[in-house]
Amino acid sequence: MGMDVQSLSWFKWTPYAILPLFSFLLSILTFRLGIKNRQTSGAPEFILVCLGMILYSFGYFWEIVCIKPENIIFWDDFQFIGSDLLIASLPFLCLRVANLSKFIHPISIFLFSFLPICTELVVWFGEKEWIRPSLRFDNSAPWLALIYEYGPWMQVFVYNFLGSFLICILILIYGVWSQRAFHRIRSLVFLIGVTLPFGSQLMTAGGFIPFVHPKLDIFPLAASFALLIWMYGLFYFRILNLIPMARNQVFEYMQDAVFVMNSNGFLLDCNVSALNLLGTARLRGDSKLSEFLPDLASILEDCSFSKRMNTEWKTSHGKYYDISVHSQRSEGSQFKIVVLRDVTQRAISERKLSERRDVLQSILDSTSILFLVLDGDGKLILLNKACLQITGFELMELEGRLFWETVVYADEKDRISKVFQHRFAKRRFPKHTSLQIRTKDGKIRHTIWEHKEVRDKTGHLQYVISTGTDTTGLEEAEFKIGILQRANEEILAQKAIIESQKSDLEEAIQNLKRTQAKLIQASKLADLGQLAAGIAHEINNPIGAIQAAGFNILSYLERIRSDLRSLLPLLSSLSDSDWNSYAELISTGVSSKEILIGLERRRVLAEVKSQMKETGVLLPEDTAELFVDFGIASSWRNFEGILKNQNTRELLPFFLDMLGPEQCVDTIKTAVDRSSKIVYALRSFAHFESSHKKRKFSLKENIDTVLTLYQNLFKHGVEVSTNLDGIPDFLGFPDDLMHLWTNLIMNSVQAMSYKGSLGISAAVQENEVVVSIRDKGPGIPTEAQSQVFDAFFTTKPLGEGSGLGLDIAKRIVEKHRGRIWFDSSPGDTIFYVGLPFEV
Repeated sequence: MGMDVQSLSWFKWTPYAILPLFSFLLSILTFRLGIKNRQTSGAPEFILVCLGMILYSFGYFWEIVCIKPENIIFWDDFQFIGSDLLIASLPFLCLRVANLSKFIHPISIFLFSFLPICTELVVWFGEKEWIRPSLRFDNSAPWLALIYEYGPWMQVFVYNFLGSFLICILILIYGVWSQRAFHRIRSLVFLIGVTLPFGSQLMTAGGFIPFVHPKLDIFPLAASFALLIWMYGLFYFRILNLIPMARNQVFEYMQDAVFVMNSNGFLLDCNVSALNLLGTARLRGDSKLSEFLPDLASILEDCSFSKRMNTEWKTSHGKYYDISVHSQRSEGSQFKIVVLRDVTQRAISERKLSERRDVLQSILDSTSILFLVLDGDGKLILLNKACLQITGFELMELEGRLFWETVVYADEKDRISKVFQHRFAKRRFPKHTSLQIRTKDGKIRHTIWEHKEVRDKTGHLQYVISTGTDTTGLEEAEFKIGILQRANEEILAQKAIIESQKSDLEEAIQNLKRTQAKLIQASKLADLGQLAAGIAHEINNPIGAIQAAGFNILSYLERIRSDLRSLLPLLSSLSDSDWNSYAELISTGVSSKEILIGLERRRVLAEVKSQMKETGVLLPEDTAELFVDFGIASSWRNFEGILKNQNTRELLPFFLDMLGPEQCVDTIKTAVDRSSKIVYALRSFAHFESSHKKRKFSLKENIDTVLTLYQNLFKHGVEVSTNLDGIPDFLGFPDDLMHLWTNLIMNSVQAMSYKGSLGISAAVQENEVVVSIRDKGPGIPTEAQSQVFDAFFTTKPLGEGSGLGLDIAKRIVEKHRGRIWFDSSPGDTIFYVGLPFEV
């Protein structure tokens, strides 16, 4: 048979060769499209798959049409290059499609490429029996079909081929299951495509090929159709990733023109507004923006070069557009989204506004009146030509700078800056000012200004519009001097009358001052007497406690001295644990605050006696009495060990006598601390400085001093609550303020007849500290509310009040430049004191 074959021609056409030829052409087409879209993610792997199919189809075509055995065997070997290239690259393409690119690394590349590389080495350089142990040519088909037995490595190749396709199917199934939206749909498209060559390979291996010749391999044709499906899913189905499902409702009906471009400048998509701007009804697949709008394309290239995201574009038709450029990268592909917004009307409005501003500036420059505008920070934002001429500065030297730092004379700077530092206050900006202006060459010019303020709805100062006049060297100066001279003559004529009245007025004032001083002194003496009585009572209490504690200490020491000698043997026999128990007993007694009297004492005593009897304590009745008297009844169970032992129980009175002095010392310490606090408060109250200079003080300590001194007068019937924390120290006259709080607090307490609730609180509000003193008294009668701050006015019975308390309070507040007011209704009266918050 071999001789017969060699006698034939080397080429024989058969209609079945159309199938691999058609597969070859489809592979060339998909390869070209892959090269064109090579920037897309997955394109390099797709190109390798296409190249493998090109080589496979090309080799299979020549295997069918050749009739020489050696040629047929060569082209059959040549097909292994395409199939191995396909096997090595297809898994990586599937990983890209399923959004699993993280698994593409050198190790996976080596694993999937190892067997294909080995196959090529075996095919071209290995033993022929490893691939084809035996072969024959069957001429029953329309072509000379090569039929051979699979060698050991051929079986490895087949299993690797089918295993690789199976792995690809599993990867794509996982992508369909795990991914969402675009990646899920693309994985499904690739899964449909990969089943075609996989199924055809199974049918070829099984010899079941319907509708065609049984010896024909339809894998190239099926794989070519799969390439078409993959090409669609890879390159044309990306529109799902760029445009949401609501594209027709949002994208198409946007008034802004939107272009989607790739990195090469090709238009991938655009909306209706963009098509109208391009002047076309539809977009071709290979259209570039430069074909329709070359000037816009040039602007976008400049933005890309300078890395700007926003710019402007004026068309030749007089339209203005704002351009926004956003670069997007997805799956390795670079896209550019360009949005054009028509701002023609805004540009026209801004141009008209600019023209009006120029007209206004021209009008202001044409007048000799000085005109300037300051913002809320005192910065110059507008000046006319007259201002620039008298100062000698250029507009660029003054615009945006602080007014008083630039053109105001040094002597005027502090005064003008203080005006602007208070510009946010409720007070209005001064309407008229006179300033000394410093020119650029250092000269002084006198000006008079009239100001108009502009505030927003919240009251904050936004602008100050000022018009002024240069009064330097006015011709009216002589006329004004004449007026002043005539006025001076009239003043001199009235001087004699004023002098005669002056002496009378001074004498009357001195009489009033002496009277006032006597009345104030009388009021202070009355307050001092009331204060002295309370302090005496408060001092007597701790002194009595100290005296009683001293007697108790002597009594305890006398008992210890008399019992010590007889108890020495027992003391020396005590174990370390017993000593520790008695030490703990004394420590517990010193720290204990249990004070039981009356019914409560009897109840606790009975309860402790019962418990001690139940537990077997020696002498339970006497023991219970001792524990209750020394204030340690609640912790007697901690000492059961020494209470049940005869020797240690006998020492209990001795150790309690030692506990007594320590408890008395604690009482003395408390009494001394109380006395020290009262003396300190009294010293603070009595201290008075004649200086008229404010000093920093603590408002809480100031009010607490008054409450400490006077608490004896109302501590049994008045419930006092304060909220003075969080107020920073500030400047004031603390000695005067203690008299202020004394008057207000005593008025409230007396109004409540020394029974009720008194609340004192303070808070910082803007630039002042507001102190409120609230009582639950009967309130101030309506007819008397307008007179409460008048001197000598009082609502108290005759002989109980001088009527000077609130008058003195008002004078102290006025000395601080503060304010005092009140709100009163039956059962609720609040006096407010507002002091400047100066630090």
